[in-house]
Amino acid sequence: MSVSPPPSEPAAKSFSAWRFYRSLYNIPWWGVILAIMGIWVGSVINSNPDYSTAFGQLMAAVPLTLVIGLGSYAVALVIGLLIGLIRSSPPKPASTVAGIPFSIARTALYHLATVYVEIIRGTPMVTFLLLAAFVLIPYIRTEILRPAGIELPFRGTSVEVGIIGLALAYGAFMSETFRAGIQSIEKGQVEAARALGLSFFQVMRHVVLPQAIRRILPPLGNDLVSMIKDSALVGVTLAQREVTQTASVIAGSNFKYQAYLITAAVIYLFLTITLSLIVKWVEQRMKMNTR
Repeated sequence: MSVSPPPSEPAAKSFSAWRFYRSLYNIPWWGVILAIMGIWVGSVINSNPDYSTAFGQLMAAVPLTLVIGLGSYAVALVIGLLIGLIRSSPPKPASTVAGIPFSIARTALYHLATVYVEIIRGTPMVTFLLLAAFVLIPYIRTEILRPAGIELPFRGTSVEVGIIGLALAYGAFMSETFRAGIQSIEKGQVEAARALGLSFFQVMRHVVLPQAIRRILPPLGNDLVSMIKDSALVGVTLAQREVTQTASVIAGSNFKYQAYLITAAVIYLFLTITLSLIVKWVEQRMKMNTR
């Protein structure tokens, strides 16, 4: 058996250089650039008294920003899933007389859900938050709950209203994401599961939703990042002291807009990048579990 001679020294050097060149493309350069920028921004904040003061004051508002963003996202997930399930399959006429009431109820739910989605998608988010705070909540309090002897534990411009309003607004958009994910599952899988005797809810729980969630995880992660950013709308419209509102109020009193607004942008950037990395890690873990 013949043995191939070892590569010559120039060829070995050329091969090593080629491997090094190819390895450069595997480096996440965007992360390196962001890390360098983060080190530079951190040194500026640490060395400049205006920026360090602004950073300390704005970091105190981060918990409220996270409460608004994460709380709204959790509620929007539930709303989006329910509306997405309702709108995932258009209603059909009942095949038997006994099924007519269920068919009518399902048709009504479908069209009410569609009206909700179309209204929210056609209304600016700021306008909807203002409507929720100054129109819907006062109407529900005075015309519905108070005559029944029930008093709301929060006012129209409270954090709870901001969370509910933001969740209702995002729930409409997330419902379309869930609907697209559910409808992307092959009908053959659903028919096979029903042939095995599974009910509609069992098919959704064990067959459709696990696959659909894996497919729609990237857009759901984008919604989480957008929710953190749009928590600033709650601060602006309802005067809640989250990061943006805090920066605006303090900068308006000492006129140091550059330090406070740039620091606020850096804080939002840090939060969104961190959440994006967490979502990417979860996505990779889910891909590994399906192999």
